Amino acid sequence: MVDAPSRIVPCRLCATAVAPDATMCPSCGVKQPWIQDEPTLTPSVIRLLVWGGGLALVALLLFMSGIVMFGSADGKPDHRSPHVESEERKSR
Repeated sequence: MVDAPSRIVPCRLCATAVAPDATMCPSCGVKQPWIQDEPTLTPSVIRLLVWGGGLALVALLLFMSGIVMFGSADGKPDHRSPHVESEERKSR
């Protein structure tokens, strides 16, 4: 047997019974006394979004830690080889 939609819904503010097409609650006067049911996300979609967000966060943290660990301290990259630097010190 199929359930017929109820003709009376509770007001979202005072829970008084109102018609689903009412624009104002007769008891408390609130506009739009009922809110339609919105489709919700299924648990599998929520799980997918949580895992995707977690993976994106881990990737961002790994990227930022790589920048911090391997970046230059003074902001300028030093492309000279170590033996060139030691020869320059000897020549002075």
